[in-house]
Amino acid sequence: NSQQSPVHFDLLLIHSLLVLHPSALPILFQEELLNKEATEGEAVTLHCKLSKSAQVEWRKGDKVLKPSDKYKIEQEGPFAELTIQDLDLADA
Repeated sequence: NSQQSPVHFDLLLIHSLLVLHPSALPILFQEELLNKEATEGEAVTLHCKLSKSAQVEWRKGDKVLKPSDKYKIEQEGPFAELTIQDLDLADA
């Protein structure tokens, strides 16, 4: 008849624990927008790449650009693209 000796554990209470999830990390530009020259009446496409997928909002000043005949907006994962059709001086 063998007797086992009791096992003692030291317990450590952690009052707060911060776990970082990838979604909590900041979103950074991997490729920033570059200035482009284009001819009036033609189209130009602007590209950017983010460090992870996130919704991109395109703006001109305070105005949020929405998809239309003038603006084509596409995004696939971290890659975002804005095409401006029929350029005029106001698009500069």
